[in-house]
Amino acid sequence: MKLIKVFVLNWLLVLFLSACGESEESGTPGQVAAEFWRAMEMGDRALAEQLAVPGSLDGSTMDFEAEGNRIENMAFAEAMASVDKAAVPTTLEGFLNNRPVKFSFDTRLVPIDGVWKVDFDTTSTGMMGAMLKEAMNTFGEVVTEGVGQAMSDISAALSDSVEVLSESLREGFEQGAADLSQGLDSVSGAMRSKNENAAPVALVARVSGEINGTPVALSRSEWGNTLAIYQGDSWGSNPSLLLFLFLPEGELPVSRVISVASDHKSHGDPHVHYRWRDEAGDIQTAVLTEGYNLKLRFDEAVDGQVAGQLSFDVPDEDTRLQGEFNLRVD
Repeated sequence: MKLIKVFVLNWLLVLFLSACGESEESGTPGQVAAEFWRAMEMGDRALAEQLAVPGSLDGSTMDFEAEGNRIENMAFAEAMASVDKAAVPTTLEGFLNNRPVKFSFDTRLVPIDGVWKVDFDTTSTGMMGAMLKEAMNTFGEVVTEGVGQAMSDISAALSDSVEVLSESLREGFEQGAADLSQGLDSVSGAMRSKNENAAPVALVARVSGEINGTPVALSRSEWGNTLAIYQGDSWGSNPSLLLFLFLPEGELPVSRVISVASDHKSHGDPHVHYRWRDEAGDIQTAVLTEGYNLKLRFDEAVDGQVAGQLSFDVPDEDTRLQGEFNLRVD
């Protein structure tokens, strides 16, 4: 059981720390994230520590000598930033023991004396949790009950503290994991199949109003752990509303109502990103973690689809949206 736990943690660390990106100057959250992972991949500890929150790299290990482990591509999506924190969506594709893998996580950053720094404690916990979730889902289908219990033990250890994980990771590099080699062949196949079919499905929406004084008619909606309602063929380059709901682990937006008042302050409230076109036709983006009114209603799922209703506005700003949307949740 311990060998299984040690191997998975060893696997995660080597894989995550093997990322690299295109050359950029540090500055914005996206640039800092790319530069940080490049330093980690190259084993440049001094530079990585300069780009990270002081002390957050303590106890971490950078080891890239294992054969068959390499990163083919690491992509960074548009950073989601507020005044005091930022998240850079990161997608990693590569090979573990010559087996293809692909998964996504957020590189988390915070400002230190006005300069964005990678919060490696939060980043490593989030990315390991995402990978452990994938492993738990796939292992349960292709390996024994004993391995499934081991993954549950790892998940419990993850929730205890980052210190416990760091200790386990250090131990992991001192031990082998050949006993799981055969099982990982089946797991990799399951993960490839799951990732190939994981793209959100866009359905019809009828949400209209104005964003920052610009009239909009949002006609598409989708669920991919985030509620996106948008105009055109994608939410990133068109007028859109993006809601990070922070639902409990494993839950879907089904049979629930979410209400937020503009005078309510809570870290658990949805984060709202909305986009509009300015007078020159360029896309502008705003991010809110508070100071807005929101009411979301999700109906029961019928054949894998959920109908919903939305009302959203920002006091003292010409931003108000209302209407209906549909989601594919299976």
